Amino acid sequence: MRIETTRLIITEFTMDMAEAVHLNSLDEDNRRFVPDEVFETVDAAAKTVGFLMGVYENGNGPLVYPVTLKDGTYIGYVQAVPFDDGTWEVGYHIGANYTKQGYASEAVTAFLPVIMKQIGITEMTGICLADNKASVKVMENCGFIKLYQGSGNYQGQEREICKYVYYLSPKDIVVKFFEDGYTNHNYDYVMTCMAEDYIDHSPASARSNADAVGILKIVAEQFSDLTLKVLDVFAEGGMVATRILYDGIHAGTCMGIPATGKHITFEALENFKVENGKITESWGYWPDKEIEEKLKAE
Repeated sequence: MRIETTRLIITEFTMDMAEAVHLNSLDEDNRRFVPDEVFETVDAAAKTVGFLMGVYENGNGPLVYPVTLKDGTYIGYVQAVPFDDGTWEVGYHIGANYTKQGYASEAVTAFLPVIMKQIGITEMTGICLADNKASVKVMENCGFIKLYQGSGNYQGQEREICKYVYYLSPKDIVVKFFEDGYTNHNYDYVMTCMAEDYIDHSPASARSNADAVGILKIVAEQFSDLTLKVLDVFAEGGMVATRILYDGIHAGTCMGIPATGKHITFEALENFKVENGKITESWGYWPDKEIEEKLKAE
């Protein structure tokens, strides 16, 4: 992980950051809002840093990354933490010496699309205490939508909380659908990014995310080593228009034509509707006549 913004670098922890982590954790806001993230000694911080470094390898979370200034000064962290139900929550902390300069909003804005695509999710939860005005402001600045404010469990206690949700952009959701659905065969992401009642208005006529996965599996049988290049992608609100170049080897029966082993390429136009982090509808047509002619050509 390495993300650079105008003023910041988001990277991975190293053991030489332990002292800075210890000192940065001692501010009063940390003690008040997240007391479990206060490290009273360098040794305590070092143990946590060592644990977090190990998590990078297994990817199970929590995924925590240090935020530094361009000169390498450690100022805080951003994180993605998994819940038992498969959802994820964002977290962040900027030390007291570096607050009120917009660093938290800058870091979270840059971090969210990268970590969400890495994990394979289309929505991220944000939860904070209602009286944590700074954290509320960060959520608002970064494009989170408030879902709820009221009594709720916060670190084992009933407190007044605010719950938010952030959605990956429609453009990012669709581009990752092509990458994971056709090239990487990551069908778990397809199930996540498409609504259960997804409707495909093309001749393929999928009527659910499960149907969509079934069609992708058929395509994988028809064309091996299939790769895609996104030639054009345009997004307006929740609508995304694409022009995709497909490239693969005819390895299975397609349009009634047995495998020929031919290497073919073709372009397709596909449009998508995305609502609340899910692809709900699509319109698209592969150039069937062109594909058939290329497969039959001597």
